[in-house]
Parts: sequence; structure tokens; C-alpha cells
Amino acid sequence: YGVGEQITKKKFSDGDEEGVVCSEVANNANIGGAMLPSLVLGIPGSAPTAAFLAALSLHGIVVGPMIAHEQPGFLGFIYGCLIVANIGMYVCAFALIKPSVKVFSLPREVLLPIVLLFCVVGAFAEKMAMFDVYLMMGFGVLGFIMRKTGFPVAPMVLGVILANMFDNNLRRGALLLEGESVVDVLMGRPIAMILVVVVAATFIHGLIPRKFKDPKDLVGKIDTE
Repeated sequence: YGVGEQITKKKFSDGDEEGVVCSEVANNANIGGAMLPSLVLGIPGSAPTAAFLAALSLHGIVVGPMIAHEQPGFLGFIYGCLIVANIGMYVCAFALIKPSVKVFSLPREVLLPIVLLFCVVGAFAEKMAMFDVYLMMGFGVLGFIMRKTGFPVAPMVLGVILANMFDNNLRRGALLLEGESVVDVLMGRPIAMILVVVVAATFIHGLIPRKFKDPKDLVGKIDTE
């Protein structure tokens, strides 16, 4: 979006077609970037890639630095699918743009019950159990409360998807330690130590109040004083 403003040398306003195109191009372009750490390091770059990793684990595909050797051709297949998907999206966008406008113009009173119906059917079809339906509704209520109270939903979704993967790898790592200290192991592996530091710094950065992050706010506060 920012690059688009620099190239066109104008400030986009609400509803500007060029601004919409720029934002959608960026939205589609980040998929490839999010897939890279997901496949090579096993670290999801976004919520969709986290769901993608969960699907791969169900099929017994372990992602990581050795994926190119253990699954030869898999990376090329994935990125080939992305290219085909983008071409398909281009074709479908032109074919379905008018029907989509009519669907999205439906009032919420009509659209939301249809969406809820599909959610219930999908949850029940997984294991043919009503418990899954109740669980889906419970998480739906929780997500609604989180949105109303200002809590982000994406971290919770990532936690639910990655919890099993995290637990399995934690157990595997504990077995590989064979009585060694975690600190000693990390000190002997610089890459792992760097990743731990980055994660810790990101976590601490999120705890810092905004007024200490933005220098403009600090300057404005000094000026007012």
C-alpha cells in the first residue's frame, strides 16, 4: 500500500481503486513469504499456514530443514500449486465478481444463519459427534467475547492448532536431552539460541506499553510539559 502511494505519488483515499488493488496484491503476495518459514523451519508465518502445518502433520509429513531430503519435490509441488491457485483465482475473480457482490449485499439476518448452518454441519461431519458441535459453539461465543473486549482472536487460533505439535516436539526434545541442561544445549547451538532470544524479545516487546514504543508520543509528552 505504501509502495503504491510512492509510485503513484498520491495519497489514497477511502474507496480508491488503486489503493484496493495495492492492498489485495500485498494480501496475496504474503502467502509465499509465510510459507517459507513454515516449510523450512516449521514455524508458521500466519494463521492459515499454521492450519496448513496441522494438515501436513495429519498426513505424516514432517516439515523442517530436512524436508528437501526427506520429501524431494514437495517444496516445488507446493509452490507450483500456489502459482496454479493464483491463476485460478484470477479466472474465478472475473467469473464470480458479480454473483459475489449480490451474495455480500445480503442482510446479516439472512447470511449469518447460512454460515452457522455450514459451521454446524462441518463440525458434526468430522466425527459424527454432537460434542464437536457444542465445542464449536463454545469457541464461537468465546471468540465473540474476545472481539467485544478487544482481545485478538488469531493467537488463540494459533495456540489451538499448534498445541499438539508443540507438546509432541517438547516431549521429543526432552527425550533427546538425555539428562542434559536446556541451557547447556542451547549454548551449544547458536541458531537455537538466536531463535529463543528473538522469541523472548518479541514477547517482551508486546508487554511494553505503547507510550514507551512510539518516539512521537514521547516527544509530544515532553512538548506539553
